[in-house]
Amino acid sequence: MEPVDLLPLLSESQPRRLRVVENLLRGRRTVSTLYWGQRYHLLSLLNLNKTLARGGLDDTAAVLVARGWAQIDAEKETVQLTAAGAAQRDAKVYYQPVTAEQWPYLDHQVLRAHLFLAIQVVSQYAHSQAQYYPLQVDLAARQAVRRWFHTMKGPTLAATISAALTASLTKIPTMAADVLTAQFTGFNQPGVTSEQQAQLTGKTTWELYLMQLDGLTQVALDARQPTHPLHSLVAALWQPPVARSAQVTLVAVQTGQTLTQIAATRHVKLSTVREHLLEAAIMLSLTDFPYAQLLPATTRQDFQTVVSGPIDEWQYGDLPETVQNQYDFFDFRLFAIWCGKQEA
Repeated sequence: MEPVDLLPLLSESQPRRLRVVENLLRGRRTVSTLYWGQRYHLLSLLNLNKTLARGGLDDTAAVLVARGWAQIDAEKETVQLTAAGAAQRDAKVYYQPVTAEQWPYLDHQVLRAHLFLAIQVVSQYAHSQAQYYPLQVDLAARQAVRRWFHTMKGPTLAATISAALTASLTKIPTMAADVLTAQFTGFNQPGVTSEQQAQLTGKTTWELYLMQLDGLTQVALDARQPTHPLHSLVAALWQPPVARSAQVTLVAVQTGQTLTQIAATRHVKLSTVREHLLEAAIMLSLTDFPYAQLLPATTRQDFQTVVSGPIDEWQYGDLPETVQNQYDFFDFRLFAIWCGKQEA
C-alpha cells in the first residue's frame, strides 16, 4: 500500500489507530478491532490483505508524516491527517467502491479463483479448444469449476455467461469493469496483471485491487439469484456476518438463556460469551440483534444520563462509581455500539 492509498483510510477530525487498520486488513477479528473498525467506517477492509505483516503500514504512515500530511500521537498510538493531508486526499480522484459494505461477507480470494477459471474454461469451450494451460488455482477451485461446467455446458453457455457478466458490470463504474475484464483469461486472451494495469493507468495496485473487488462482488451479488448461470458456483461463497461460535451464542440468547447459563452449557468463560455478542452487535444490523433483551430501555436511559460528547471519547472508567457498580464494560460497550448504529 502506497501513501496515496492510506490517505482515504485516515481522517482529519478523528484520530485513528494504525494498528486497527492493519488488523482489519489482516483479518484479526477481535472485538476491539471490529469495534473501532465500525467507528472508523472501515469494516469493509476486513480480510482484504491477510498477508500484510505486523507493522506493515508503519513505513507508509511515516511517509505521510514526513510530507506533512499526517501527524502521529505516539502516546495514544493514533494517526490523524493534517489540513494539508486532507487537501491532498480530496484533490485526488480516488476510486470509491460501490459494493464495499458487502466485502466482509465474501471470500474474495476463492471467488476470484472460481470466476476466473470458469471464464477461461467457457471461453476455450466456446472456441472448441481442449488443449490449453488452465489457470493455476487450488484443487478445490478446480473441482468446483469442473462440477459447475459439466452441469452447465451447452451451445448457449458462453452467450449466457457473457450476458450475465455484462449485466453485472454495467452496475459499477466503467473503469472498474474494464479493470476486471482485462484480467480475464480466455481464448487468445492472456489477461493482464495488476502491475501492467498500474503502468497503463497510473493507478496504484491497491486502487486497482479495490476496483477488482467491486466487480467480483457485484457478480456475486447478482449470482445469488437461483436463475443466474453462476449461482451454483458462487452463491455458496457468501459468509455469515458473524463467526459460527458467535452465532450459536446469539441463538441461545434469543431462546431466552442468560449469559451465565450459556457459558455453563457451552463450557466457555462468561467473557467469551460477551465477546461473541459484541461481535454480533457490531456486524449485524439494529433489527437483527436482540438489543431489547440485552440492552433494555432502562439501561440505555441510565447510560444516557451520564455520558456526553463524541462516542469515541467515552471511557468506562469515567462513569460514576454507582453506574460502574451497576453495569459492567460489556453493557457500556454494547450501548456505544447501539448509539453508533443509531448515528449511521
